[in-house]
Amino acid sequence: MSNYSIPYHDVDILIPAQKFEIKFSYTSSQMPNFIDSMVMRLLRISPMSVKNIANFLGMNQRESRIVLDQLITNNEIELKQDGLFHLTNKSMKYFTTVDSIPKIASILEHTHGLVYELTNFNYIAQKPDTNMYGLKLIATNEHAANSESIVRDRFQKQFYQLIEDEIITLKKMDGRPVIYKMGTVKKVTECTVRKSLDLNIDAQADPQPIKVLDSIMSDELKDKTYQALGQSKKGNNIRDIVKNLEGFEQLNLHQYFKDGRFLAPVALFDSLNPVESKASDENHLFIGPCYNQGNSKLILNKIKDVLTKNQAVKNIYWLAPDDAFWGKSLRFNTFVGALGQLKNKQNNEIQLKCFLPMSDERDRVSVHNYRKIISKDHQKYFYGIKEGLLDGNFEIIVVENEFAIVILHVLDSEADFLTSFPIGSMSYNKTLVSNLVNLFDAWQRPKEENGISYGPIFKKNV
Repeated sequence: MSNYSIPYHDVDILIPAQKFEIKFSYTSSQMPNFIDSMVMRLLRISPMSVKNIANFLGMNQRESRIVLDQLITNNEIELKQDGLFHLTNKSMKYFTTVDSIPKIASILEHTHGLVYELTNFNYIAQKPDTNMYGLKLIATNEHAANSESIVRDRFQKQFYQLIEDEIITLKKMDGRPVIYKMGTVKKVTECTVRKSLDLNIDAQADPQPIKVLDSIMSDELKDKTYQALGQSKKGNNIRDIVKNLEGFEQLNLHQYFKDGRFLAPVALFDSLNPVESKASDENHLFIGPCYNQGNSKLILNKIKDVLTKNQAVKNIYWLAPDDAFWGKSLRFNTFVGALGQLKNKQNNEIQLKCFLPMSDERDRVSVHNYRKIISKDHQKYFYGIKEGLLDGNFEIIVVENEFAIVILHVLDSEADFLTSFPIGSMSYNKTLVSNLVNLFDAWQRPKEENGISYGPIFKKNV
C-alpha cells in the first residue's frame, strides 16, 4: 500500500503564457555535389589546367568546361593569367585543412511560432488552452511587459535543446546549425497552458506532493501554484458543517468529524471498505468532487439505470457549494454536458437546474467568476440562488423520486490538504429525497412567494 494514492480533488491550473513569432537566420554547412567537390579538392592541392582536370576526372574537355563554368559563376574558382584554375577566397574557406572535404556554409532564414509560459519562460510543447475553466496563475507585470526581450534571450540559450526535442525542425544539413542573426521576436497572442493537478492522498490519508509540475522544472511556477492554492483555501468550516448535518443523519457523515477536526483516515478507510446494506449503493461514500473521473462515471451510470426503468423522473436539481475550488476543471464541464443530455424513457430531456450562490441578483462579481468556469453551451442550466444555504459548504444533487447525493466541501485549517476536501454520500432514502425536492421547489419559487432563486444568471443584465 506504500504507493497507494487516491484523488481527493480535481483542480486544473492555468499557467499564463504567450505565443511568439520568432524570426532568425542560421548557418550550417553542406557538401557540394561530388564532381564540384572533387574539382575543388584538386585545386586545393595545386592549380590545374582544363586538360589536367578533365584527365583526372575521366571527362572530355567539353564536359569539364560545363562543370568549371558553373563553379566560376558561383565565384568558387577563377582562371588566372597563368592559364590555370585556382580556388577563390570564398571556396578556400570551405576547407579546414589541405586534405579535408569542402563544406559550404549557408545562411538560411527561418520563422517559428513558440509558446512560452510567463513565470520562468520555459517553452511549452503542448497546445495552448483558450478555455478559462481552472485556477489561473498571474504573471508579474515585469514579465508580461518585457516578454519579447526575455524570450529573445531565452530562445538563443535554448536553441540546441529546441532542435534536440524536435520543437524546431531546420533544413537537414551536415554539421551543427548556428544562429547567425536574430530577427524580430513578436508576441502574437495571450494564452494559457493547462495542467491538471494530481491532488492525491496516500494510504494514511496524507496529501502527496504534486508531481505534474516536475515536467516544467520551474521552482517559481511551483511556488506560484502552491501560493494560489493557499490563497484560495481559507479558514475552517468544520463546526459549520457539523451544525448543518442535522436532517442528514441517514448519510452517516457525522462520524467523520470529532472535536473540530476532520477524520480523513476514517473516511478513506470506509471508502475503500464499503459496508454492505440492504439497498444497493445506499450511503456509497464519495471522496473528491462529483465530477472527477470515478465519481462522475458512477453517478451518470446510476442515473441512466434509473431512467431506463422509471418514467417519473423529470428533474435533476443541483446546489453548488460556495467553494473556491469547485468547478475549476475541464471535467466539470464534461460532467455538466453529460447531465444535460440525459433523456427519460419517453426520450424527453431531463430538466437540469444547477443553483449557484450569489449575494443578490445584481452580484456582478459572482456572475463574472462563474463565466470563467462554465462553458457557454452549458450556461442555460445555471440559476442564481441566495448565498449562505447550509453555510455554503454542502453540494447537493437530487434525482427526482430516486436518490440524492450530498457532498461536504471540508476546509480543515490544521490539515495539510492543498484544497478543500470533498466527501459525500449517496442515499436512496425516499423521505430524504422527497424533503430535498421540496426544498428545491421552495427555493425556486417567485420572490413574492418567498423564493430565494434569482433565475437564470447568464440572462440577467448584471
